[in-house]
Amino acid sequence: MNEIIAIAGSTWKNVLRLKVVYFLVFCVWVLIASALNYDVLSLGLHKELLVDASLFLNTITGVLVIISLTFEIPKELKEGVASTMLSKPLGRTNYLIGKMIGYIVIGAIVCALVAIGSFLIFNVSFSEPIGVAMLQNHILIILSLIPMAAIAVLFSIALPEIIAPIVTVLVIWFAHSTSMLSNLPIIYGGIIPDLELFNFKSEAVYNNAVSWRYVVMVALWGICYAIFASSLASLIFSRKDIK
Repeated sequence: MNEIIAIAGSTWKNVLRLKVVYFLVFCVWVLIASALNYDVLSLGLHKELLVDASLFLNTITGVLVIISLTFEIPKELKEGVASTMLSKPLGRTNYLIGKMIGYIVIGAIVCALVAIGSFLIFNVSFSEPIGVAMLQNHILIILSLIPMAAIAVLFSIALPEIIAPIVTVLVIWFAHSTSMLSNLPIIYGGIIPDLELFNFKSEAVYNNAVSWRYVVMVALWGICYAIFASSLASLIFSRKDIK
């Protein structure tokens, strides 16, 4: 456990001390605020547009953070980072779990900053508090980082360095955007996670809140899927030769 905490801590500290992270968050805030300029083009629905833009951009932000994990792990393995830990019986598993937790924390902090900025922009622009649905949806975006990070860890171990980020992006996009496999529950929502469980953007736009019990259940589902995917990654990693 101490090794996992150490790896996770060093991971998020190294990334969160980069100034470019906060510059990108600021750029996202600017893009969210720019929705206010489209009051005429949106036929007076610029409030709804701002809510939708904040949720969409926060989702993209979370995905970009997780995708960077597929570059981080192969890079460290190639450079021999943490080679001592990887030689231990449980070292490889601890390394993967630590990296996954580290990037979940990074994504949660960055997405929380985007959400807080969008809340302030909404409050100042319309002189009213945010709706419960908007808050719930930003929380769901943060919770979706859990299964997405597990996917990134799995593919970064199972696939070649160049292919892993591409496949990760495709799987995350597919799981977010289609229900074509809804009739195949073993694949959709099993092997491939059902990330639509975390998507209630249309409800947030019109402030139709879901139950908090649903949010908790989705969080538990995300944790269970992360355990499954990270266990599979650990099994593959244990059989992999590291030069």
